Amino acid sequence: MRGKWVRIFCWLFGLAMVAWLQFGYHEMWKDEWQAWLMARDMGWGELLRALYYEGHPGLWYVYLKVWAAFGLNDALGLQLAHYLVVALAGGIFWYFTRLPWWLSLLLWMGYFPFFEYGVVSRGYVWVMVFGLALAGWLEKPEKKAIWAGVGLFLLCQTEVYGVLLGGALLVYAFFEHEKWKVFARSWFRILLSGYAIGVLVFLISVFPRASREELARAYVGQPFGWEVLGTSFQGNWVNAFWIGAVPDTNAFGVQALGIALSVLILLGMVWLFRRAGAVAWGFWAFQAAFFLFSVVFYTGGVRHWGMILIAWIVWLQLWAYKKPVWDWLSWLVVGSVLFFQLRYSVLAVDREVRYPYSNAREAAAFIRSEIPAGMPVVAINKFEAAPVVGYAGRPFYALPEGEPFTYFKWVEKVYLPPEEEIKLFAAYKRVNMVVVLSPAPLDASRYPGALLVRAFDRTNLKKENYFLYAINK
Repeated sequence: MRGKWVRIFCWLFGLAMVAWLQFGYHEMWKDEWQAWLMARDMGWGELLRALYYEGHPGLWYVYLKVWAAFGLNDALGLQLAHYLVVALAGGIFWYFTRLPWWLSLLLWMGYFPFFEYGVVSRGYVWVMVFGLALAGWLEKPEKKAIWAGVGLFLLCQTEVYGVLLGGALLVYAFFEHEKWKVFARSWFRILLSGYAIGVLVFLISVFPRASREELARAYVGQPFGWEVLGTSFQGNWVNAFWIGAVPDTNAFGVQALGIALSVLILLGMVWLFRRAGAVAWGFWAFQAAFFLFSVVFYTGGVRHWGMILIAWIVWLQLWAYKKPVWDWLSWLVVGSVLFFQLRYSVLAVDREVRYPYSNAREAAAFIRSEIPAGMPVVAINKFEAAPVVGYAGRPFYALPEGEPFTYFKWVEKVYLPPEEEIKLFAAYKRVNMVVVLSPAPLDASRYPGALLVRAFDRTNLKKENYFLYAINK
């Protein structure tokens, strides 16, 4: 009974910390707003047909679509929707965990579970929900077959990394239960069916339909190239497990130190899982699948590599059912991961409190208070304008179409309209002046008539700055 109340306290403590940071300080950026704006403003059919543009399956978007129907304030609605999923993930984690409470708490307060997927409002949190739930249901799969089958289906609708994790969990179940004989078990066939249907729906929803030129901008240009191999290897190991030990690979490239530390972490995991049996098979199957996806399709970034850390927690949860006894070197491996995760979590909290995540909210507040509703705002870059649109609560306009927009499509090219076109648009809208929102200062030689109204360029974490100009017709 005492252990139950300790787990409840830890769960509530984690939720309180997330709420304090998310609702008190966090400013959402374009990746967070994009899903909400799509869900809010697209019809059901249009939304489901547009998923391949995003590269994400439908669960997060369908969930937000339901929330958007309540008509709440957009920022509050998005953050509340995400926060409740975080609460669900935490509840599942603390309900099923068999790890010591202090180890569970340290894992949960690490950078990826707490900040990257707990505070930042993205759909990756659903991977935590179903990954951790499946770890619990697979303790006795013969009694939870329907739950686990549905869980595998839904895991495939979270992210491509959910598909990889689901396959690795089946590898675990295969080696944990009689290997080839497991196919004769009805519970395993239910799991396999749920996963197969989940993969099929995933492929239908996100299979790329764009042109080769458009796909080249979104996916790996040279699969298995040396740069891609190095980026994937370093990102999948040191940026996932020892985040902060070397700079972000996406931003600063592959380094000799990063490769060396990645090899060291890999060897540490070999030692940690050397006697883990089926858990080891699942762990290495996931690592291999993740690396293969990285070098063939998409190398990813920190928020993608963090899925590896979440999967690692799932494997530890599964392993805990067998009550493993770790030697000092195994504890050193686990402790090193905890050290870097907690250190980076503290750094993230410090940065979040001291600096805005983006300057979008400040720019939107100015537009709401100072720019009349009848005066059109033209966005130079639809991608960068998305969070300002969200916070401003009004659509902006994009040229050359001259149509209002809220969301964007990743494969669209950025169009830089000449000043004369903006003046023609002002005449078309029958206004004397148009406000232009740009993510960078406008070139004075290209826009000699643009008058800077306000610059929103104070220090922010995502380096998202905004500049408002007035152009008279």
